[in-house]
Amino acid sequence: MSSTALKSLDRSELKDSCTKFASAFSSGGSSDVDLNDLISELIVMQSTLPDRTMSAMEIFEFAREADCYPNIAIAYRIFFTMPVTVASAERSFSKLKLLKNYLRSTM
Repeated sequence: MSSTALKSLDRSELKDSCTKFASAFSSGGSSDVDLNDLISELIVMQSTLPDRTMSAMEIFEFAREADCYPNIAIAYRIFFTMPVTVASAERSFSKLKLLKNYLRSTM
């Protein structure tokens, strides 16, 4: 999410997005981020971000350097480590199938 998209969200949209994020990345009642703190940090960050357009990585670096947005930093780390596709897993199974066929034919 770019800085312009983040700044364009109103409080209700921000709260809905944070609630979806927290519910998606929680298990057994425990979560890596505190929902209320994340919402309040994002509201503060909306007013403190520079006026220039920033990428998601630049926003993460801004949050990390400011050292006062711990939940935002955690949320961005989760976001950056999520796989976009499962192509690598699919390739692994494809190679495994080829290997099994080869091993079966050489027995």
